[in-house]
Amino acid sequence: MPEKRDYYEVLDLSKDATEADIKKSFRKKAMQYHPDRNPDDPEAANKFKEASEAYEILTDPEKRSAYDRFGFSGVESRFSNVNAGDFSSVMDIFNSIFGDDLSSMFGGRRARRPTGPQKGSDLLMNYGISFEDAIYGATKIIDVPIKKPCLDCKGIGSEKGEPPETCPECKGAGIVMVSQRTAFGVFSTQQACRRCRGNGEIITSPCKICRGTGDSGENERIKLVIPPGVDSGFRLRVRGKGERGRLSGPKGDLYFRLIVDSHSFYKRQGDNIIVELSIPYPIAVLGGDMVVPTPYGPEKVKIPKKTKEGNVLRLSRKGIQRKTQYGMNYGDFLIIVHYAIPSKISETEKELLTQLKDVMPLPKKQEKQFQKLIEDSKKNKVNY
Repeated sequence: MPEKRDYYEVLDLSKDATEADIKKSFRKKAMQYHPDRNPDDPEAANKFKEASEAYEILTDPEKRSAYDRFGFSGVESRFSNVNAGDFSSVMDIFNSIFGDDLSSMFGGRRARRPTGPQKGSDLLMNYGISFEDAIYGATKIIDVPIKKPCLDCKGIGSEKGEPPETCPECKGAGIVMVSQRTAFGVFSTQQACRRCRGNGEIITSPCKICRGTGDSGENERIKLVIPPGVDSGFRLRVRGKGERGRLSGPKGDLYFRLIVDSHSFYKRQGDNIIVELSIPYPIAVLGGDMVVPTPYGPEKVKIPKKTKEGNVLRLSRKGIQRKTQYGMNYGDFLIIVHYAIPSKISETEKELLTQLKDVMPLPKKQEKQFQKLIEDSKKNKVNY
């Protein structure tokens, strides 16, 4: 068995090649070594497989990094079990990389477009909501840039009783094959049918109200029910408000992706709520109680004695509340403690702090450490 060649060498590339360089080089190799263009050269299939393997590894960032560091031992190619002489396997590889459109240039099998009724495409819209709406839930009435269906033709676009006809040019597929003879052979490509503009059907008697568009002049008003406890990225589906289907197929769905605004006090982390709380120094030392607002009402928080700066206090099950298929889910309410240092103090406060300073010396441990370091510096002092 011949020794395996370096992937960069296979595609005539340097190690700093970009993804565009890799793709361009592979296209060139694929055109050169494709088995359909080299039926009498058994080595062509091997070279085509070799180039395909190099392409897959070098266009995957993780696999390419592993290959650059460890060579062939760092990657496990899915091509290792492919028989180079098995043309159907090689075509599957080629289709997985470039799709059916390019492989059809070499006579590859093409997935035909369905000719029956097809559901329309789904649509996705971003929708911003407040932090409060995300916590408590809300009901919104939204104007969306989707036209209501024409009341006269029910959105079909044809006069009453005159349904669209199947396009005789593409037989309802919406696409046609176009062949062109070149010096390399006959190349076939797909194009949208010009007669029906890719719809697969033709309206012979357009609706007089909407002139065949199937739309009215009004935007849809949609009722959106936002459940409590949602977070950014949560999707709500409204059925039947997407794009119109082909060949009298049903409409797709409309999805709203929620984007939740930030809050000035509450910070969300999963189902937990995090807040930062400033406490007076006496409470940090002696302990005490404070009342803290939460989205679900005030809560009394016990501040333990000798609470340190940055300590985290937890109120269990006082975070986000949301309903799941398994029942209610409760996050926690986390409080990060900070010492409150006033920027201005009264004369009385100043007098009390001065008295406190006089009766609160440095910590004993630190005082001993300081004294030792000072003595050491005196012993080791160097006179220049």
